[in-house]
Amino acid sequence: MAQIATHIWNAMGWCPMEASIQYPVKNSAGDAQKKAASGDSGPVARRSARFMRLAWGVVILSWLVAFLVLPHLPEVVPVHWDLNGEANGFSDRLTGTFMLPVFITFMTILFIVLPRFDSMQFTLEAFRDIYAIIIFATLSMLFGLEVIALLVAAGTDLPLVSLISALIGFLFIVMGSLMPHIGRNTTLGIRLPWTLASEEVWKKTHEHGGPVFVVAGVLVVLGSIVAGIWAIALMLVVVIAATLYIGVWSYRLAKAETAMRENRVHSTD
Repeated sequence: MAQIATHIWNAMGWCPMEASIQYPVKNSAGDAQKKAASGDSGPVARRSARFMRLAWGVVILSWLVAFLVLPHLPEVVPVHWDLNGEANGFSDRLTGTFMLPVFITFMTILFIVLPRFDSMQFTLEAFRDIYAIIIFATLSMLFGLEVIALLVAAGTDLPLVSLISALIGFLFIVMGSLMPHIGRNTTLGIRLPWTLASEEVWKKTHEHGGPVFVVAGVLVVLGSIVAGIWAIALMLVVVIAATLYIGVWSYRLAKAETAMRENRVHSTD
């Protein structure tokens, strides 16, 4: 029994990048190679295993909560709400209860499989701890949505719109905090044609974009407190504005970098 428990514990800490295709990092001075020096037994691997286990803990908890709440729900439960928090979609009790646990489990499997399809010559290996943290944060947000939805379905009077907006805001704060530490890859981060084409543009975009997303997340959380039924609408405006701003800022940076390279080439001719 102890051996079985050990195998399960180790499997829960398995990092999805460990079995993904590995490519050489072209930039020898890149952050990826600096972090990769820690090796499989270093802090990167330990943090990755820790957060993957926490992520699987969220998956298990989502199913436990669903089973516990199931007897207390009515035969018909709300499963969809409009921007003002009014229910506009309903389902039978069984489907409504287990829909989100199934989705959370599916997302976990997708997160594990996704790195295997990293087709460009960049790898997530050196940043697998950050990837595991993002998996845990995303699943935690989805679990929070599940708990809110089940409590509302059970008849609890909750500020649904404000709570959902706050959860998404906190997720943006976490992701924004991690952005400056993400190296160039095709799975995580601000993946635009010009950021993937240039190490320098990728680095500067994420160093600038990380704080922007943190500020956006803070604004969303504050908006969830004061905006009432307009919290989700405000959240959409803030998120779209932050995303567009970073995209335009990054594009202008890439154009400037290209112009500088062309000037250097012409000056050497």
